[in-house]
Amino acid sequence: MNIEEHVPLARFTTIGTGGPAAACARPETVDELQGALRLAAERGLPVAVVGLGSNLLVADEGFDGVVVKLAGALARAEVRGDVLVAGGGAPNAVALHRARAAGLGGFEFACAIPGTAGGGVRMNAGAYGADWAGILERALVVDADGAVWRRREELGLEYRRSALRPDQVVAEVEFRLTPRPETEIKALVADLQAQRKAAQPTNKRTYGSVFKNPEHELSAGRMLEACGLKGHRIGGAQISPRHANFIENADRARSADALALMAEARRRAWEQYGVELQHEVVLLGELSLPPLAK
Repeated sequence: MNIEEHVPLARFTTIGTGGPAAACARPETVDELQGALRLAAERGLPVAVVGLGSNLLVADEGFDGVVVKLAGALARAEVRGDVLVAGGGAPNAVALHRARAAGLGGFEFACAIPGTAGGGVRMNAGAYGADWAGILERALVVDADGAVWRRREELGLEYRRSALRPDQVVAEVEFRLTPRPETEIKALVADLQAQRKAAQPTNKRTYGSVFKNPEHELSAGRMLEACGLKGHRIGGAQISPRHANFIENADRARSADALALMAEARRRAWEQYGVELQHEVVLLGELSLPPLAK
């Protein structure tokens, strides 16, 4: 297993910002993954898994820890009967392709989630009324002490979160799907992709949805739009003119610019609606949002 030092993380994130990681490991097997986690634990370094970097904002100063990027067997997907088996690092697009080719439906909603199977477990990723919790059978969870299969009910899956610790990595996922004609799967995926393209800035550099939808009649995007934030800019980052729950890298943005926009969005939502928005994007490194003035 190759371990690199001082790896620039901006190239691993979809928004293209952030400083270097102290070290980056690319394990291809469960044994290599456990070895990387054990090494980090021995050195007292925090661990962060980077999939496709689509839900990640890294501090401009970087991350003083070990970044894990799953590769090899841990990034493949295949179908066994009516079960889709995906490595934790398998891109959702690859997993969906395998399911479609096998005539298995239920994973179509993942076409709107530009991430990985393992990242989806950690965040209980979802879109268009479906999420990982609805199709996940079990996941292989690895830490410095070993690897354990955990069933859905043992993972603590809730809206956009799970009970996984930062030092636990999902190495493999099993999804229970249902037979469906390939033509129907293709049609549904095409419809969902068209909806996504019409509503979201899919051709811009973003890190996906910024805030979780609150328990309110308005979604996070609608709320921030009503606060007049579409197109609002700080430095090189701007809130998307198309969808207010996305932040774009408009012109050589820094992570600090994006964080400042997040803070402004939370302030306005609190002042106008009394809602404390919670971020969905993962903050890596020395990044934090200031408390709201209540």
